[in-house]
Amino acid sequence: MTPELIQQICSALADGNARRPGIDRELRAVFPGLAFSVCDDNDIPSRIRPLTTGEDFALYGIDTGGHCAALTSDIESAGGLAIALID
Repeated sequence: MTPELIQQICSALADGNARRPGIDRELRAVFPGLAFSVCDDNDIPSRIRPLTTGEDFALYGIDTGGHCAALTSDIESAGGLAIALID
């Protein structure tokens, strides 16, 4: 995961696209090999810091390197992104 890639994804999620049904599937098709999940920002533990935020969403890293996936604030260990929708 790179800052440039995160910027591309933020651009894809702009203008309300983060709330579009199926956006996670669309992103997986455009960015093969990356995991994407959509959730509510209230479901993310407050100790985890987002990698970045957009107009109505925050992006959290998903570390897919271990046995179980886990949220991470470390861009280098992120193999995917949780798109957390902000009310």
